[in-house]
Amino acid sequence: MVGEAADIIGLLTATAVREPDVVVLEARKQTDHLRELTALDTALVVVVEDAETAADWIRLTQANVRAVVHSDDPEEVLVEAVRRATAGGCYVSPGLSGLLLRFVRDTLPRPLSVVPTHAPLTSRESEVLQLVRRGLANKEIARRLGLSEKTVKFHVSNVLAKAHMASRAQLIASAAAM
Repeated sequence: MVGEAADIIGLLTATAVREPDVVVLEARKQTDHLRELTALDTALVVVVEDAETAADWIRLTQANVRAVVHSDDPEEVLVEAVRRATAGGCYVSPGLSGLLLRFVRDTLPRPLSVVPTHAPLTSRESEVLQLVRRGLANKEIARRLGLSEKTVKFHVSNVLAKAHMASRAQLIASAAAM
């Protein structure tokens, strides 16, 4: 150990003078002066208390975060993280990986997917669906297919019901997800 600092500003001063290979930083939810850390040329090993804080720090790749360790992990895990960071590698501790995966799974938006229909679409419903997915209004679909606007609305309603979707926007979005 070549030094200790009470805050990020002190850390930056200490690293400029001592030039350590690795900095072990005990992270808290309050993340004052994070911008200043992006200028740090030293590999960071961050010790966190929860998955949310870990996710925030992992996003800081510009700050050279090389490893994230849970505060409840045994000392050997911290030593392994420092070794890997020193060697240029990356590390997420086993004590944190499960929490982090659950956090990411629970917070990331789910991709849109096409809901399978319970009944097959008729050929006319399929034609209408393709035109809806291109963003055409009912009036334009009616003109292209030689149908009344009321008939197009009927087909759109059937497609929505069969696909278990509530709106045209969902149909269009489902096409974008494919």
